[in-house]
Amino acid sequence: MIKLKTCNICRKKFKATLEGRIEIVKRKDKGKVELWVCPSCAPQVKEKLKEIGLRV
Repeated sequence: MIKLKTCNICRKKFKATLEGRIEIVKRKDKGKVELWVCPSCAPQVKEKLKEIGLRV
């Protein structure tokens, strides 16, 4: 079975195993929150993360 994820920026569906995608996991007391970014939106997100000082 192929797992499809939805990009949180453009709402496009893509495979979870696709190269170039970004998965951001926030761990919280009540569980975790997953954010997915497709390969076409990933360069924009990486640039914004560099601006705020986070490493990708």
